[in-house]
Amino acid sequence: MDSTVERAAELLARARFPLFGGLFTDIDGATAALALAEKLGGVIDHAASSGPLRATRVMRETGATPASYGEVRNRADTIVVIGKSPLARDPELLAKLFPGRPGLPRPGKNKRELMFLGLDKPSASKIPKGVPATAINGNESLPELVALLAAATREGRFEVRDKTLRKALDAAGERLRDSAFAVFVYDPAELDEPVLHTVLEIVRGLVKTTRAATFSLAAPGNGDGVNLCSTWTCGLPVRTSFARKVPENNLLAYETGRLLKSAEADALVWIDALEGEPAERPKDAPKGAPTIVLTSKPTKAGRGDIVIQVGCAARDHDAALYLPPIAGIGMVKAAKPNKDNPTVAEVLNRIAELIDAKSTADKSAGTKGLGKKGAA
Repeated sequence: MDSTVERAAELLARARFPLFGGLFTDIDGATAALALAEKLGGVIDHAASSGPLRATRVMRETGATPASYGEVRNRADTIVVIGKSPLARDPELLAKLFPGRPGLPRPGKNKRELMFLGLDKPSASKIPKGVPATAINGNESLPELVALLAAATREGRFEVRDKTLRKALDAAGERLRDSAFAVFVYDPAELDEPVLHTVLEIVRGLVKTTRAATFSLAAPGNGDGVNLCSTWTCGLPVRTSFARKVPENNLLAYETGRLLKSAEADALVWIDALEGEPAERPKDAPKGAPTIVLTSKPTKAGRGDIVIQVGCAARDHDAALYLPPIAGIGMVKAAKPNKDNPTVAEVLNRIAELIDAKSTADKSAGTKGLGKKGAA
């Protein structure tokens, strides 16, 4: 381990623009990655950053009305699940949003109702008991269905050849207008910007007469936690470069795939140290540049890769992570404490120490050389 970390430090010390990607890690690991990226004048990006950053850009442009996890679970009387991704990513989502026991008092007198837009109605066993559920689906694409629902909600004119779909849309629009608190649940990674804009337009129309909101699924790989950590550390979200005196954020220029394909990044540090789906590593590796992989999973090393086995956050060691139920950072105890491997933060901090030590030694050697030359 020591020699591997020393080799990683040696390679990173020579890099001119290293990329810290993946970032499937806890808050301590993200903090260490940010510090090392700043020290080396590198760039940071999270493997699942596309969806959240897209949603943030739309919200910045037009505004939004987000709801917390607790609000949706306790107060929403109509919940619209958009697309296939929410239930695919969290099969227990419906059970979480529709608890069997009574919650806080809800506005209005409507019974809770569930709608699915752009996906087939799940089996009865997966739908909360006693909750009416309808599916709005057809041959249309998801963007088209969202646009049709928007028209039906505002009672606009639209044409649909499928009479069954037309009837379902009209009923959904009426239900949404009569709802005391309608919430639209989606995964921003599944929706393009125009679709996100349309969903927000539906909400903006509804809030003129009633209450409505959106509930966006958190990004996998502690993406929301890493993004928050980046924001409170340097004032900017991920996809930020430290190559200049002032950090610079650019959602397009500092995207992992683009930086690797263009060979602008001359070294890659890829971090994948959480349970669940692995961080999808890009195929375009830096040409002729080293790749350092910090992983808690079995991995096949590529030619020239430096692989460092680290502990898995929240499994092998305690970890601070973004927790959707509280919409914030919380501490998660290790499920199976195991100190055989170091944490991501320990490895990155050790690399930073080695780079500092080498820099100090080089400066000292240079100073001594100049002194001898002067004496001669």
